[in-house]
Amino acid sequence: MKEIKKEIKIVVMGSEDVGKTTLMENFIGHIGKVEHNGTTVAIDYGNIIINGKKLHLFGTPGQERFEFMRELTLNGVDYVLLVLDATTGLKNLDKKIIDKLCSKKIPYVIFINKTDGATEKELEKLKKEIEILCNNYCYIIEGSALNNKGFDELKNVLANLDA
Repeated sequence: MKEIKKEIKIVVMGSEDVGKTTLMENFIGHIGKVEHNGTTVAIDYGNIIINGKKLHLFGTPGQERFEFMRELTLNGVDYVLLVLDATTGLKNLDKKIIDKLCSKKIPYVIFINKTDGATEKELEKLKKEIEILCNNYCYIIEGSALNNKGFDELKNVLANLDA
């Protein structure tokens, strides 16, 4: 049996309606969330153990007005999982989040969601924008939360994070 070390805190971020909740519901299976008018505003996805590593995932709302909540969750975070929507491209909030992560030197992984609904042109445009914004300094996973695509790669990446 592998020894479980320090819990790794991961915050899931992204703009409104990119599929953060669906991704975590289908990836983890159990979550505690608070909704207001059909929008998830607070989430504690709980702990999962992958290859002996204990990960604790938290979520943030995607609306601009919840900036203060995103800021609070970054305290003591080890990594961020940034979820983007392949069908809508990079939004202003996504850019702000990436800028914040870079300025605070918080490592992050990008999950491009809804790739099954995007054209190849939309996907390539988004990936180029990400590469420019991130200076090629981020790991990108393509997938679909709704159809469980990209989950093996996501699990692999999370399993290899350093505490």
